[in-house]
Amino acid sequence: MSEQTNNDRRQELLLLGQIHGMVQSLKDGQDQQNRRMDRMEQRMEEHYNGLDERLREVEKKAAVAGAVSGGAVAIGTALVVEGIRQFIRGGGGPGLGN
Repeated sequence: MSEQTNNDRRQELLLLGQIHGMVQSLKDGQDQQNRRMDRMEQRMEEHYNGLDERLREVEKKAAVAGAVSGGAVAIGTALVVEGIRQFIRGGGGPGLGN
């Protein structure tokens, strides 16, 4: 081979080495970014799980409060209806001198 061919071959190999280094650097950067994203996703998952658990507790308390208030309203309504019935049947309310 001639000296020019050897020189051209060396230049090609140097360029290929530079390209390989750049590609490796890009791959390493992408791997690092993927690890960061995985850690962020894990933290967000933990955060959302914590929020979900707290929301579940609030929902349970709201269900109990709704049941209690619904029962109280039902009892109050029944008492009012019975009071009205007694008033209509007896011609007056309790303690009015029947």
